[in-house]
Parts: sequence; structure tokens; C-alpha cells
Amino acid sequence: MGTDSADARTTAEIVLLDRRNTVIGQLRFRVCRECRTGRILEIWVLDTWQRQGLGRDLVHSLLVHRPGLRWSTTPQTRLGRAFFIAMAEETSVPFPPLGPLCTHLAGRFTRVWRGVISRWRPASADNDPRLP
Repeated sequence: MGTDSADARTTAEIVLLDRRNTVIGQLRFRVCRECRTGRILEIWVLDTWQRQGLGRDLVHSLLVHRPGLRWSTTPQTRLGRAFFIAMAEETSVPFPPLGPLCTHLAGRFTRVWRGVISRWRPASADNDPRLP
């Protein structure tokens, strides 16, 4: 399973192989041990192997090997949202799409962009209750 690197920029993965050592599924993720957060970047199972619980097994394996983390996912398709809603119900672990990230997982571009946004606020925004 993936890497034990403490570097949050390192992508780790769990790979499923068939009996001929052909890749039939994969779950890619990043973890920040310092902040106890993780993000699922991608999960897929080869079409011919779908509907057999392999995606479910990938998520369960991730949770066993990286317990106690707060997880989020990247943006999802309609099917992906349904999958992660079902996994959240089954595991009692939320998997919000684009959930909050620690600064280590966010990456340099996201940190810079958030910094710019937090410093810029138009004068009219102070009186607009719809804006944070």
C-alpha cells in the first residue's frame, strides 16, 4: 500500500490486481499526518470488474491502513457522489467533496489563492449579508 512518507504532497495509492497481475482498480490519496486529514484523489475499478464491491473494498482498506483521519474527496460525478454517500453511511466516516483541507494538503496555488481572497473584500461586501 502506497507510501509512508510524511510529505503531504506525496500521492499514495492502493492498487487492485487480478490473478495475472493486471491492474483492475486503484485508489489514489494524500494524507497529512500532522493535521490528521486525508483526501481521496481518485478511485476507479475497471468496467468488467465493477458491481462486485471492489471500490468498497478499496475504501475499507484505506480506512484500516489510515485510521482516525478526517477525509474529503475531489469533485465527483453523480455516480461518485452516490458511492461516497453510501460509503459514509456504511463506515460512519464522512467523505465530503471538496471538504476543508489543511494547508499542507491544499498545495501552494490553493494557499496563495486563499490568501489573496481573504485580503480582498470590496467595501460593499461589508453591508451584504449574503457574503461571508
